[in-house]
Amino acid sequence: MAPSDENVEHRPPLKIMVIGDSISQGREGDWTWRYRIWEWLHAEKVCFVFVGPFQGTEQPEQPSPPRPPPLPSEPAWPPSPFRSNGEYASGVSAAFHANSCHFAAGGRQAAQAKDLVAEQVAAFQPDLCLVQLGFNDLSWCVSGPEDTLASVKCLVDRARAASVNPGGLGFAIADIPHRTPVEGREDLPANTNVYNTLLARAIPTWRTPESPVALVRFCENYSCGKETSAGAYDGLHPNALGEYELAQAFSRALVDDLGLGRRALRIPPHVPARPVPEPANVRAAPSPCGVVVTWDPVFGAYGYDVRERLASSSSSSSSSSPDGDDDDDDGAWTAQYFAHSNRHDTTRCVTGTMWEYRVRARAGDRVASAWSGIVRAVANPQTLPGPARIVTHATAAGFAVAWDPPPESGGDEIDRYGVFWLDLDVPGAFPSAAGVRATAVVIGAGHGVVKGHHYAVAVDTWTKAGGGLPAGARSVTPGCGTPNPPVRVRAVVVDATTVDLAWLGDDAAAGYRVWARSRRSSSSSAAALSSNAHGAGSELAPPPAPVLCDAGPDHASCGRRFAASADSASAGSHRLTGLLPSAWDFEFAVSAYNGDDDSDVSVWVVPPPPTLAEESSISIDIELVGNEPAQGVSA
Repeated sequence: MAPSDENVEHRPPLKIMVIGDSISQGREGDWTWRYRIWEWLHAEKVCFVFVGPFQGTEQPEQPSPPRPPPLPSEPAWPPSPFRSNGEYASGVSAAFHANSCHFAAGGRQAAQAKDLVAEQVAAFQPDLCLVQLGFNDLSWCVSGPEDTLASVKCLVDRARAASVNPGGLGFAIADIPHRTPVEGREDLPANTNVYNTLLARAIPTWRTPESPVALVRFCENYSCGKETSAGAYDGLHPNALGEYELAQAFSRALVDDLGLGRRALRIPPHVPARPVPEPANVRAAPSPCGVVVTWDPVFGAYGYDVRERLASSSSSSSSSSPDGDDDDDDGAWTAQYFAHSNRHDTTRCVTGTMWEYRVRARAGDRVASAWSGIVRAVANPQTLPGPARIVTHATAAGFAVAWDPPPESGGDEIDRYGVFWLDLDVPGAFPSAAGVRATAVVIGAGHGVVKGHHYAVAVDTWTKAGGGLPAGARSVTPGCGTPNPPVRVRAVVVDATTVDLAWLGDDAAAGYRVWARSRRSSSSSAAALSSNAHGAGSELAPPPAPVLCDAGPDHASCGRRFAASADSASAGSHRLTGLLPSAWDFEFAVSAYNGDDDSDVSVWVVPPPPTLAEESSISIDIELVGNEPAQGVSA
C-alpha cells in the first residue's frame, strides 16, 4: 500500500507530466507504469502532483455492427472518440485516482506530440516531463531514426518555449524498447538500435543549467523483444511485470541524473496476476446480416477469442442453448476470430444454416479465461447476393471492374457495392476494399495496387441489412494485357480416372482454364489434330469443350502458381479426377486469362498409352460403374 498524501512532506508540489503513447496510457484493468512510479515517488517522500489533460486508461471499444466499405467521400476509418476514461486495476490506491493526470495517448507519435506539447505545457506548467515516445514513428514508418530524433528534440524545444517556470523545465526521456519480431519488419530492430544510440549521444547536448535532461534506458531495463517477452503481454505493451520494469527505468534516471529520490524502485518478488474470468451471458441470435453473438464485457480483457463452426446435423435446433461441455474437441472448430469488443458477427452466410460458438476473454498472448459453453443460432440473413455478370479488365496501373445489379434487388434498396481485392503475391496480405454506388469502378495505384502482381477480385452488395455473400470475379494482373497461350502442356495419368496436367504459362496470366473433351467424338479429324501435342495447334479453333475448372494462382487446389522456371514462364498444374470411363478417353488443353481477356487454347494433348496392367484395370473399373455392366463398352 502506498503511503497516503498525509505522510508526504508538505511544500509546493513538483508538477510532473507524463508524455507518451499506449505504453504509458495503458488499457482498462492495467496498473500502468505511471501508477508504479507514483507509488515509488510517495515512498521516496517526494512532494508531487501529476498534471495533464487525461486521467484514465483506454477503455474497450463499444460493440457495433459490421461497417460497409467506405465510399470515396468517406474516411477510410470512421473517426472514433479518443478513449481515456478507462478504469485502472482494482487494487490501485484511491489516492492515485485523484492524482493520475497525464498526456499519453494510444498511437501517439513523436511527430504528432511535438505539435501538441506547447499547448499542454502552457496550460499545466509542469516542472518535469517524463517522455516516452518514438516507437510508433519507427514501427509505422512515419520517420526513420534521424527524423524521429528530430521530432523529440523539437518537442523539448517547444515545451521549453511554452514554460514560464522560473526554475526551468526538466526532462527524463526514454529510449525505445524492442518488440518481438514482426514478419515483414526485419528493419525495426536495427532502426531501434540506431535511434537509441543517437538519442544517448544527443541528450548531453540538449541539457542546460536551467533545463536538465536525463536519458531513461527503457530498452535495457524492459524484458521485451525476444521471441517470448516476459514483461510484455503482446510482444510490446507492458504486463504487470513490465510496468514495474518501466517505472524502475524512470526511477533510476530520476535518482542518478536529476537527484529526485534516494534509491531506485525495487521490483517485488511477487507480481500480481491479472484476473480474467470466463465471459458470462453468451448469446447467439439471428440478425439481418447473419448471426450476432454477444456477451457481458469482462473487466480487464484486451479482447476475446470467438470460435465458430457450422453445426452438425445432430445439433440442437434451439436458437441459443448453452452447453457446459468444456471438453469439446477443439480441433472441430473451423474458424477462430479475435473480437475487440463484446460482439461477433457471422456475415455472408446461407439462410437456414446453424452456427455454433464459444467465447473466451484474452489479456494478451499468454493469459486467457476458460472457454464459455456452446451457443447456437440459425442464420436468417436479409441481405442481397453479390452482383451478376462481373467483368474485370487490366489497365495500365490497375484494373477495371463492372457488373450488373443482382436480379433479386428492387433497385432502390441497394446502398452501395463493396469491391474487394487481395494481393496473391504478398504472403499474409489482407483484402482491401472500396465502396461504390455505381456499377463500375477503376482500381489503381492510388488504392495500393502494384503492377505485375496478381489479384483476386470479388464484389458484394450492401443494403440496410448489411453485406451479402460476395460474387467472385476473374482474377487480374494490373499492367499486363492478354496473356499468351500456355505451352509444354503435359498430361500424366495418376490412375485409371485421374490425370495430372502441367504447363508453362505467362507471368501476365492471372489464372488458367482447363479444357477436356472426349476422344470418342464423332469428329475424327478434330480428334486427330488435337491428339498431336506438337501439331499445328493454331489451325484448331477453340472447340466446344466443357470447362472443368478455372485453375489460377488464386486457387490453392487448382493451378497453383509455382516458382518461375528458367525461361521466366510460370509453371502451373492441376489434377482432374472422375474421368469416366477412363482417363485415356479424353484429351486436354489449357488457356490463360487476365481478367476477362482470354488467350487462345493451347495445343490439345493426350496421356501416354496405358500399359497392359492399366488396360486390365480399366476394363474392371468399367464393369463396376454403377454396380452393373456399362452399356456399349466391350470388356
